[in-house]
Amino acid sequence: MEIIREKVVAWLQISSSIESRFHLILFLLAALLIVSPAQSRESDATQPINVRADRSEFDEKAGLQTLTGNVEISQGTMKINADSVAISLKDNALSKIVGKGSPIRFQQENEAGELMQGEARQIVYDALNGTLLLEGSASLKQPRQNLVSERITFDSRTQKVSAEGGGSTGRVNIQIQPPTTSK
Repeated sequence: MEIIREKVVAWLQISSSIESRFHLILFLLAALLIVSPAQSRESDATQPINVRADRSEFDEKAGLQTLTGNVEISQGTMKINADSVAISLKDNALSKIVGKGSPIRFQQENEAGELMQGEARQIVYDALNGTLLLEGSASLKQPRQNLVSERITFDSRTQKVSAEGGGSTGRVNIQIQPPTTSK
């Protein structure tokens, strides 16, 4: 993930085109917002990124790209649905991506074709700290494990996932499926 960030910073420094920056921002959103590389399908990264929204606005002076209204982002097997997505740049580098929804949903297949799904009211990717936060009735469903919590944080530098309870029970719920056995 650090290598990707370094390449993006270099690319942003040589790119002055608003359209080029917009396309890069969309790529970053698709590539970094949701899934750790170990969980995703490698071939997705080579697929075109498709974005649909009711409205898109880029404020170059503020370094802010905003997509609102039925935001749909897809790349290969990865799909994101949100009410709004805001992408912030600081000093021509990706700073933060915030997706909001009721809830914001995502899904992606891994290399084995197994589906990973998640949702939360808000998802925040902090590029400076390398953290991904799913907040507000957050859930992450993987092929053999489900995690439900008020907050789920993934640190890309340490490859650690942490969860904090909240809501009515104030607890983190984890369900682990036993491995399947072949007869």
